[in-house]
Amino acid sequence: MDTISSAEKLSHLMENKNFMKMLKINLLLISLIASMPSYSFGKEYKADVCVYGGSASGMMAAIAAAQRDKSVVVIEPSRWLGGFIGGGSRIMRDCVYADDIGGLTRMMMSKDIEMDGGPSLDTYTKVRGINMGFGPHDKQPEFRKLFADLGKENGIEIIYEHRLGVVELKGKHIQELKLDYAPPQKDGCPAPLATKKNAIKITAKVFIDASYDGDLMAEAGVPYTVGRESKDQYGESLAGQRNLKIFNISPYLKKGDPSSGLLPMIDSQPYVEGAASRHIIAYNFRLFWMKAGKGVLPGEPSRYTPQDYALAHRALEDNKQLISWPHNNYNRYKMISSGIPGRQADYPDADWPKRAKIWREWIDHVKIMHKITGSKRGLMTGEYPETNDFPHYLYTRLARRMIGEYVMTQHDLMLQTDIDNPIALGYYMVDIYPCRLIATPEGKVASEGETSYLVSPGPYQIPYGSITPSKKDCDNLLVPVCISASHTALASIRMEPTYMIMGEAAGIAAARSLEENVAVQNIDQKVFRKELLEAGMIVQWDGTGYESGGVYGKKPYWITNPEEYSKKPYRSLYKGRRHESATGGSGQVRDQAFSSIEDWNRKKPGYAWLFPYLDKNADGKISREEHQAFQEYKKKNNDWTTTLKAKLVRE
Repeated sequence: MDTISSAEKLSHLMENKNFMKMLKINLLLISLIASMPSYSFGKEYKADVCVYGGSASGMMAAIAAAQRDKSVVVIEPSRWLGGFIGGGSRIMRDCVYADDIGGLTRMMMSKDIEMDGGPSLDTYTKVRGINMGFGPHDKQPEFRKLFADLGKENGIEIIYEHRLGVVELKGKHIQELKLDYAPPQKDGCPAPLATKKNAIKITAKVFIDASYDGDLMAEAGVPYTVGRESKDQYGESLAGQRNLKIFNISPYLKKGDPSSGLLPMIDSQPYVEGAASRHIIAYNFRLFWMKAGKGVLPGEPSRYTPQDYALAHRALEDNKQLISWPHNNYNRYKMISSGIPGRQADYPDADWPKRAKIWREWIDHVKIMHKITGSKRGLMTGEYPETNDFPHYLYTRLARRMIGEYVMTQHDLMLQTDIDNPIALGYYMVDIYPCRLIATPEGKVASEGETSYLVSPGPYQIPYGSITPSKKDCDNLLVPVCISASHTALASIRMEPTYMIMGEAAGIAAARSLEENVAVQNIDQKVFRKELLEAGMIVQWDGTGYESGGVYGKKPYWITNPEEYSKKPYRSLYKGRRHESATGGSGQVRDQAFSSIEDWNRKKPGYAWLFPYLDKNADGKISREEHQAFQEYKKKNNDWTTTLKAKLVRE
């Protein structure tokens, strides 16, 4: 019997066309498999505490835990620490009063002031508000370096450019995370797809989700919500769809013709006053602009379809006053500014390919607005050298919100509730940027949702239960950013200094959970409170200092629901004092608004001519009733400034 050598067999096979076809297919498959992301694990990390999100809040949490001798690892999906601090703002930016902020955050505030060569933080008082504005340079690189240096000083392991892949649970207990390697694109936009799946494994005992998106919380199966609650859900007067601002421009493809359909940027969901909505507070980039001919131009957009910006083009032709560009932030009073109307509603629950697409649209929005308005102003150089001076952080003001042990609402902000186990104080107006554009029945464009009311007579307490899930949902997770709160409440709480003090409280709580070997919900609250106070945290207001000031140094705005106030007067929880409730609209103050013409001139400069008109009984001061009567007059006379001044001059 003849034998055939292996070489001869291979030669015969090579001549077989079917065999060659299959060989090519197999080689192609091998090549494709080799090019796919690897599912094998790289380095493994073990720590006492794992912080997901290197935001300012996350870094405060990490430092607090590390200072209590716990090993800490921080996961930051981008290449930069600090989140919005160093990505468009600064620590003192939205701090009205510094006196009731303590702990590590107070230390960071001092460093913020030192960067500008300013006075000691102790020179600022409750009477003098603090709100550092934009530029000329906002010290973004310095802040990013500050957080990195603090991480190194405290022995914190920081993992960059990795984001959450898989959360492994045992029951309701997080055991480990599998991270995907997904470095952001060169301008900071997230990568649509990971470069390497399951690149790193993290094992820890306690986890802290300090991300702005709440991804760890969501992947761990903790219940959460997005969108705005209705006015009725929690009995919040500022909740739901509200506050139409009407612009005199047609929303239809063909001017004045509803049958032609709506222009892009106009939302088709009907407007229902006070109803719930999927549309949330606006997003945008915080931008630093120089004079025309200076700085770095934003460049050409990756994609521009004129039809998508038909509303902006119409406004530029018919009424340029409806457009605000360029703008450092988001002009809430204009029709189109630095954010895409309504687009943020799709972001919180999106996967990474969709998030990257939306993020890219916002970058392009800046470039498109610059293009169609013909602006020659450039972005300030030196703020973001790694991303061509374009911010690497999209200002996602508010995304997911946990449904945890305690849901904070407007009533907490108004000091109408008794808070158990407070961890910090918050203080800011309910600050909601326009949520979307709609078409009114009269055929005009309107924004809705914009709200800016200071409803708090002083700082409100933030309960521990607002940063913990219910124990039945997860027993080793703390959430100091996407906290358990309504849209209305978080619209006030969401300021970076408040996030930071909540982060520190979370870090201390994580250490307590480890020391006591209990679920985060079961830590000894007396011991926890003692540690908070020893760390310099302030958890109670002394009832003084806030009535003479307000946001940006202006007098406070009180809630426009006298019935609600009269039922539940606000209280100072520190001294147990009750105050009389406010009973009126915007600008209403308690007791006598203005005790003299000098008081009036100090609080209302330039309006000395109005004082005699309001002082109906000519007693030299303006009572609450006189002030309220004027508020009613203003509601019925939008042009009161011009007409009333002319009337008084004639008389």
